[in-house]
Amino acid sequence: MNEPDPTGADLRVPARPRPTVAYVDAEGLAEFGAFYREFTPPLMGFLILQGARPADAADIVQETMAKAWRAWSTITSPKAWARRVAGRELVRRVAALDEDLIAEPEQSSLLPTCSDIDEWIQQDDYYRALTALPPRQRQVMAWTMEGYKPAEIAAILRLHPATVRSNLSKARRAIAIHLSGGAQR
Repeated sequence: MNEPDPTGADLRVPARPRPTVAYVDAEGLAEFGAFYREFTPPLMGFLILQGARPADAADIVQETMAKAWRAWSTITSPKAWARRVAGRELVRRVAALDEDLIAEPEQSSLLPTCSDIDEWIQQDDYYRALTALPPRQRQVMAWTMEGYKPAEIAAILRLHPATVRSNLSKARRAIAIHLSGGAQR
């Protein structure tokens, strides 16, 4: 039985707090479903542009969407929110990675066998130019390709606007050199 500890300490294990889920009505459920179906592939591509492996991008997207569902009624700009949450998770994963001891699997059962992203990655020289960029330039370029301006990127990533502009300029120059065959102008 639960006899008290003679020292007076409470030996019961505290219950884990249950994740809170905001109330979502039928309309909110439909909105979230549409958002999920529409935005999951672009969010995955956004992470891949920043250097995530497809399997890692899929995991991060699913975690991000689960968080979005729990907070759906409080999110005012879902696409920006999802990009910010997913981007931060990617940075955390990269920072925590000491050494990659496991090779990328040939095909994960969680990933589609063929998608527009795969086709685009394999055929587009622009992607190869992006993969050659340093991580910060690649990150800033990915946000820019999503339509964000340097000041917005700086606010989202908590960087100085001049840092964002400098990285964007360097990234654009490196991509231009790559696409022109390596000849500097």
